[in-house]
Amino acid sequence: MGGAFARFSLALVGFVWAQCACGPRCWPVASPSIWPVRVYSYQLGSSQSFGQDPQYFPYNVLGEICTSATPTNPCADPCQVVSLGKGGFIALEFDPPIADGPGPDFTVFENPFRYGSGQVFDEWMIVSVSQDGINWVVFPFDSITGQGLAGRTPTGCMGCSGPINWQDPSQSGGDAFDLSVVGLAWAKYVRVTDATSWQPPDRLSADLDGIVAIHQLSSNSLAYQIGPTGVTIRSLVQPLFEAWNLLGQPISAEVREIGEGTWIIRPFGPAVVRIYTPTGMQQVKGFFAPMD
Repeated sequence: MGGAFARFSLALVGFVWAQCACGPRCWPVASPSIWPVRVYSYQLGSSQSFGQDPQYFPYNVLGEICTSATPTNPCADPCQVVSLGKGGFIALEFDPPIADGPGPDFTVFENPFRYGSGQVFDEWMIVSVSQDGINWVVFPFDSITGQGLAGRTPTGCMGCSGPINWQDPSQSGGDAFDLSVVGLAWAKYVRVTDATSWQPPDRLSADLDGIVAIHQLSSNSLAYQIGPTGVTIRSLVQPLFEAWNLLGQPISAEVREIGEGTWIIRPFGPAVVRIYTPTGMQQVKGFFAPMD
């Protein structure tokens, strides 16, 4: 069994490397990570195809932002950037989810650049977030001025020394967003949609470099107890959770407070439950009695 699994793993690695031309970026991003761990969904437009080939995408939107980019020298590496195409979109998943903290909670990077006497060549993107990948909340924006859209601020900073802290918008560049603006305490998915149809004809399509989380729900272990009717957990606030059956299909569950600061999560039958609170995350398995 172990040998068969090892052979399968080596074959999979060989397949990935045969398909991907982007070196270290070909390896999956492991959780927990400040970078998105996978492309959740996408639909690329046809006006531009830069970086869309399978040897580049989706590797070019996962992992670190293009380190060679500066405000006057944008990234033009297909291993780092992908064109959305007119009206195209990409939704990325974060694990742990992005959390609402003080100030901005995540930053979106396109590849705009400064030229002339302070002008910026920018290509806009609408930004929306979701907790379940089904219901999306759009950040408010102005389609005339571009206010509230991503793709407006060049990547990096002029005169910075040493590696850039991508979680610090004051030196990372890009366009930062605050979950409190849309009233969410956390978000697992971020979607960017090309919005260049509102710009001059020379803006062919927005190009996504990547997204970084600034605040996230913790991935530390939680104190919990598995019982015959559910998972009991101590938390000052109602815990957020996801539940699946053992085939990986989402299932219904309830959460209710059974004492001050004590909550119970009750799925239908055998389940994998992932629990988040502001102080931790835990994934547990158990067999639970049906709800009353």
